[in-house]
This record gives sequence, C-alpha cells and structure tokens, in this order.
Amino acid sequence: MRNKWYAACTGLLLISISGMGQNKLGLADAKSMAISNNVKIENSMLEIAAAKNTLEGAKTYYYPQVRADGILMYAVNPLMEISSPGGDLPVYDGNPANLANATNFAYFPASQTGILQQMGVANLSISQPIYTGGKIKIGNEMAAKGVAIREEQKRMSEQELLLTVEQQYWQIVALQEKQKTIDSFRELLEQLAIQVNDAYKAGLIIRNDIYKVQLEQSQLAINENKLRNGRALALRQFSHTIGTDYDSTLVLQENLDDHQAPEYYLEVGRAYLSGLSEVKLLERSAEIQQLQVELSEAEFKPTVALGVNAFYLTQFEEHSGGVNAFGMLSVGMPLSHLWMGKHEVQEQKIKAAIAQNTLEDTKKLLELRTAKSWTDLREAYAHIQIMRERIEQANENLRVNQSSYDSGVVTLSDLLEAKALQTQALDEMIEAKTNYKVAIVTYLLYTGK
Repeated sequence: MRNKWYAACTGLLLISISGMGQNKLGLADAKSMAISNNVKIENSMLEIAAAKNTLEGAKTYYYPQVRADGILMYAVNPLMEISSPGGDLPVYDGNPANLANATNFAYFPASQTGILQQMGVANLSISQPIYTGGKIKIGNEMAAKGVAIREEQKRMSEQELLLTVEQQYWQIVALQEKQKTIDSFRELLEQLAIQVNDAYKAGLIIRNDIYKVQLEQSQLAINENKLRNGRALALRQFSHTIGTDYDSTLVLQENLDDHQAPEYYLEVGRAYLSGLSEVKLLERSAEIQQLQVELSEAEFKPTVALGVNAFYLTQFEEHSGGVNAFGMLSVGMPLSHLWMGKHEVQEQKIKAAIAQNTLEDTKKLLELRTAKSWTDLREAYAHIQIMRERIEQANENLRVNQSSYDSGVVTLSDLLEAKALQTQALDEMIEAKTNYKVAIVTYLLYTGK
C-alpha cells in the first residue's frame, strides 16, 4: 500500500512553499496575463486588422475609378510621311476673266514631310460603375464575413488558451495541496522516530523498528527530491503559457473546495449551440459559399459604367499641343459565359450544399460533445462524494491504529500502513477535486459560457 502512495506522489509535481518571499497569483490575473502575452492571440488581432483593411478596400469599388497616364515617344523615322509632287502653279492676276486661262505660272518643287516622329500624351480618365451585376456588393459582403471569421477565430483561440491556463493552474494548486499530505506524513515519521528511539533505549523494542522509520524517511526524501525537480518544469510550463518569467516562489491562490454541484452549471436546450465559435465559423463559411454562388451568377449579367476622359497631345512643336475630352457610356455583356459559366455556378452550388451539410452534422457532434462533458462533470462530482467516505474511513483507521500502537497492541508496520492509506485517500481526493475543476471549465467552454 505504501508503494501505491509513493507512486502517486512521484506521478505529481510538488510545489514546495515557504512562508517567506512568496509571489501570489489568482486565476483571473493568470488568464488576463495569458491573453495579453500570447503570440497566437496577438497574431489573431493582426489578422483582424488585415481583414478590416480588406473590407475598407472593397468599399472603394463603389467610388469612381481614376487613372492618369503619360506617354513620351520618339521614333527613328516618322510614323507617317506626306508627299506632294512638284509642278507649275497658275498665278492669279486678279482678273476673274483670266482665271481659267492663266498666262503666268509659279514653279512649286516636290516635297516630302514626316509627322508623328516625336509625341507626348497626358491622359486622365474617370470611370464610375453604374451596374456590375452585384459583384461589388457581393465582394463587400464577403469581406465583412472575413472580418467576422477572423474575430471568431480569435475568440476560439482565447477560449482554448483559457482552458489550458485553468488546467495547468488547477494542477499546480493540487500540487500545493499535496505538499500538506507530505508534511503530515513527515510529522508522523518524526514523532515515530523519537518514540522508537526512546523505546529502543528502554529495551522495549528491537532495533528493526528504528530501521523501518529511517527507511520510510529516506524514501520520503527521495520522492520529495524528485518532486522538487519536477516543480521547476511545472512552473516553467505555466509561466510560458501566461507569458511571464519563471518564478520559483510563485503561489497560486485559488481553493479546490470553491465549487458548486453539477446542477449549478447545467445548460438546458439547444440554444447554446448558436453561441459556440465552432458553429459561428461554419455558419460564416456556409454564407461565404452561398455568396460564391451569387458571384458566379453575377458573371452572367451585364456591366454598365459611365466615364470621362481628358487628354493633352503635343508633338513638341510650336502650336502643336492641344487639350481634348470626351464622355462615354460603356455596356458589356458576357456571351460565352452563358454556356461556359454554368458549370462553375453548379460547382459553387455543390460546395455551398457541402458547407451546409457540414454545419448541421457538426451541430450534432457538438451536442454529443456537450453531453459527454456533462457526464464527465457528474462523474467527477460523484467521485468527490465517494472519496469523502474513504477519507473518513482512512482517518478512523489511522486513529484506531495510532491508539493501538500507543497501547502496544499493533506493530509499527501496521501504523505506517494506516498512515499510507490515509495519505493515499487524501491524494485521491485532491485529484478528484482537480478533475472536477477541469470538468467544470470544460463543460462551460463546450456550452459557450
């Protein structure tokens, strides 16, 4: 039986608390520190900021699109050449009667002129979408869903982190409680060491009883040393989780006895499902898939835009520059998409159906998860009630054996066995209370509380 107790002790990590120089930490503060210092939560906040910027960017498509362009060109040879043949040109003498029968002529030589060898163009265009088949509206809705998804993912990460914090917190509190049972066993061994030494000196017992007490003390020291080494790992892990430096003097303040019966935490009905992050994420996913269907259908619809274009053109010659402008109304209608795009629409509809089926199936699985967590909660509470009876029995057994040992009726081994039974019962009670604490927070998480 003592071996079982030793195995239970070595399976746990001990927090050895001294009365001086202790830093105390409550559960609420630990949670707050974890949320503030966790890298995953920080990244989630950055992802939310990025999603909000995407949403703001999507809104700009409602406004006019403005574009400015500039072109400078120089060609090796003129892009266009104008040729005129030479010849005699009649000279008009001012008499209309002589216009058809001119007698004087001026010679005009042949010429060839190149144009568009160098040119500069500055262009400013403004286009306002009038109708896009709903694509801009759908894009904004999808961007808004993206923000909601990132926010829900952050909330889920926080819930998972807080569950981890509570699990580690209550395990360390349990270790602090374990120290009390170890101290109690040490006190008994110290008292027995005095008694057996006095009895041996008086010739009432043989030296073997002294060896038994010394062996028990040595084994206790070995186990305590193992637990002290493990203590550093427990605190280091917890410190990493809450994002603070390791502190060997850290003491956790909460009490394992501070809890209610399972009925206090009971959630009745299916209304809680709508508040779960898992459900919200799948709902947003199904909504986005439906928007994808609408976006695919929008490709079939025409687009209408109103635009204004102004430009300045110059050939870098005197009086060659000029400003012009024009307005335009553009209408576009996809034709090939009428027979090509229907397959894409059907694909998106199938994906939307899959997302909806996944949502409904997940709700059923989450209900089963909640039912199991409720069963685990009740079983953990029932275990506490059973352990109360065992502790009462172990306490009474130890009292009887202590009295009998003092009267010389039972041996030292019987007394040590009774103390080991009591210690084991106390340890199991601590474990039962710890499991109940973890079961409470797990059930509350699974019911969205």
